Formats: sequence, structure tokens, C-alpha cells
Amino acid sequence: MIENSTLVLFGAKGNLSRVKLIPGLFHLDESGQLPDNMKILSVGRQTSTQEDWQKEVKGMLDKKFKDGYCKKTYKRFIERNIYHANLTEDPEAFQKFSKKLNEKKLFSQNLAFFLSVRPSDFALIVDQLADVGLLDQTKGWKRVLIEKPFGTNLKSAIELQESISKHLNEEQIYRIDHYLGKSALQNILITRFANSILEPIWNNTHIDHIQITNHEMLGVGDRTIFYESTGALRDMIQSHLLQMMALTTMEQPKSFSPNDIRDEKIKLLNAIKPFGKNDFNNHTYRAQYAAGEIKGEGGVEGYLNEVGNQDSITETYAAVKIFIDTPRWKGVPIYLRTAKRLNASGTNISIKFKNGDSLIGDNNNWIIFDIQPKESTAIEITTKTPGLDENELRPTNLEGFNRVDGDESIDAYETLMLDLMNGNQSRFLHIDEVTAQWKFVDPIIDYWTKNKVKLNQYKSGDSDPESSKIIFDDPSQFWR
Repeated sequence: MIENSTLVLFGAKGNLSRVKLIPGLFHLDESGQLPDNMKILSVGRQTSTQEDWQKEVKGMLDKKFKDGYCKKTYKRFIERNIYHANLTEDPEAFQKFSKKLNEKKLFSQNLAFFLSVRPSDFALIVDQLADVGLLDQTKGWKRVLIEKPFGTNLKSAIELQESISKHLNEEQIYRIDHYLGKSALQNILITRFANSILEPIWNNTHIDHIQITNHEMLGVGDRTIFYESTGALRDMIQSHLLQMMALTTMEQPKSFSPNDIRDEKIKLLNAIKPFGKNDFNNHTYRAQYAAGEIKGEGGVEGYLNEVGNQDSITETYAAVKIFIDTPRWKGVPIYLRTAKRLNASGTNISIKFKNGDSLIGDNNNWIIFDIQPKESTAIEITTKTPGLDENELRPTNLEGFNRVDGDESIDAYETLMLDLMNGNQSRFLHIDEVTAQWKFVDPIIDYWTKNKVKLNQYKSGDSDPESSKIIFDDPSQFWR
């Protein structure tokens, strides 16, 4: 059971809170994970009575749990939930907010602040919390969770860090990457380090290359303004895919303590080999989706029409080739790719093994971690096809599902909110991880920005564009 605390949700009326945070907290309450006296203080910019807020919470739960939910837990959960309007036009808003939180009979002074707000507000809110004494740890611990993205490049990330570190030490800052809360991703470290059959072959002697993939059938939807200023590289590769790569390739930590895990990830990310000035054209690739057909439904608009800018050079497909400068991985290409509007959705890590000295020719050995939607681990081996033909071979897939009937289902945000209240930072980003990731991505962004060329187009509903194969190290390689 976690220590009694108060969880303060900034942006409580936003979409993330409605879809993930409030329903997730209810599920944690239903599972007996929340202390009896814990309160949830939801902070929004709109006025609302306590009765109206409770009705809103009920609406969130009704939408999420369509098969119903425990009425006893609902009553307890509603009693935990308190709403506070922090009006932007009120110059004394944070003084009133502080006075509210200092009602010690109602609120534990162990305070966890979840900032589900615009990135431009992160530093401002931390300043305002400090100004009214709400980050003072002499009255209980104080932690601040900051949503993605942490900066838009290395310079802005450092500026944000310098601003908030005036009031918070590193142990108080929780930089979220919600992929790290996914059960299937957490399982990678256990699979790697708890199974002795893998360690002897987890190196450049045996592995040909690695692919880290995120594909979506969805387009940018109503995120056109955000996406036009961000693109696939910043949105997915800078954060989620580099973290997946770090977990796949890091050395075994001294222990599974938060600091030891993050230390190894930092070492790995800092070992990424920088691009030379002639590497960008065959180490990186970008494209945009054009009009097409998804799952038999035609009339899907292309990206340029959706954003209303025919000159846009914002990528919806991004792929990069990485080399890690360590003895274990020297010479092994690692391909990261992400795309919208492809013919299938999924997130996975595919490890291709080298062809051995075999009397029967090439083999086709892979280990595949399916992060979503299946949550499985598969090994692909070459076997003989039954019959008289001694030379007829085929791949056989040995797949084990990480989740079976009866397993507890927990959303990534539920895991991360528990970690925040427990003080477990292992699934959150250290500032050194953030800076290492931006140091890798920034030169690519700079190169693409300076080379304002029309991007390759791929039809919505197609597979990976043929031209993306330019980044492969060997013509025999192909996208899984």
C-alpha cells in the first residue's frame, strides 16, 4: 500500500484526464491500491460546483466502464474527489490554491502534482507552486510529474530543466513517457535478464540487425496544428522508440533499482554514434501519406490537404538507422521507424539473427516482442515441412502471449500514477536521458529543415514505401 498522499491533477477537465487519469484512478481504487484517506484534488480553469464535478466524474466512468462498476467503490471514489477552480484572471489564484491545500485535516501534505497541461505552462506552474510554498519538503514530500514533451529540442529542454530545477531536485521530477508504463515493454528487461538462453546470443556476433517499429492506421486527425509543428520524428522517435531501443540494448544493471536501470539507459543513449555530414541521406528517411484507402474505405485524405498546406515538409513517416558504439553492438544497424496511415497498426521490436554456418542454406531466425496489440514474445525458426521432399523448409513461429485469461489488466497511466505516489522513478526519464535523445534527434531536424525538398508520398493504406529501403545496410534486409 502506498503512503498516504494527495494527488493534484492540473488540467482535470482535459481529454487525458477524462479518458485516462480519472478512470485509471477509479480502477486503482477498485483494486485496493489507494490509501483510505487519500484525496484527489482536480484543478481546472473553469468554475464548477462540487456537485457538478461529481456528475462529470460519473460521466467519465460511465463512458469508460460500459459494463458497469462497483457502486461501493464509486461512493468511496467520489468522496476522494474534490474540485478547485484556479482561475487564470485571478491574481491571487495560487494563494487561494495554497490555502486550500493547507487544510491539513483534509489533505495529506505529501503532494504529487500531475501537470497535464500545455508544455508552455510547465515552468510557469512550477514557479507558482514554489512561490506559495507548495514545494516545501519540510511539510512532507513533494513530487511533480511533467507530461511529454520535455522541450522541443535540446536548447528548450535545457532551458526548461534550468527553470524547474531552481525549485525541484532530480528526485522530485517525474518526466513521463507513457510507453514505459506498458506491461509488455516492462517485460523486455525481465525476458532479457531472467532467461540465460538469451544473453550469450544478445550481441553483434549473432544479431544481424534490430527493428523498432510503431505503425498506425490513423492519421493526424484533429492534431493538425500540433503535428505540423512536430512531425513523426519528434512525436515518436525522440521519445518512445529511443526508449524502447534503450531497454532492448542496454547492459544488465547492477540491480533493478530505479537509479541503476536509468544509469544503464543513459550510458546506452550516450553511446549512439553521431551522424557524419554525409550520413543523413542514407541513415534517415521521411515521407508523407497521400490520399488512399484504409481497410476498404476509400476517400481518405492526404496529409497536405488535411493541414491545408501544399508546401508542408512535415513528415508522417520517419525512419532512422542507428549504430551504437559499444563492444556488444558495434556494427549492428538498428532501425527505428514510425508512420501514420499505413495498412496496419502495431508496435513491436524485431531482432534478426545472422545466418549461421548451415549446410541447408539461409535461415530466417527472429525474436519479436509485440508491444501492442498482442503483447506477445515470438521466436521464428526454420523447420522442415512434413513430406517426402527433404529440402522443403518453412518458418515456424513459436509465440507466447504475455497476457492470458485471468491476468490483471492495468493501463500504462495507472502504473505511472502509482509509481509517482510510490516514489519509483525507474519508468520515468532522467534529464540525462532527455538530453541524450535530443542530441541525437536535433541534427536530423536541422538537416531536414535546411533541405526543404518535397517529401516522398505513400498512399494511405499501403505498406512501407519502397523508397524507405534506402537506409538498409544490406539489400537482403526488409521491413518486418
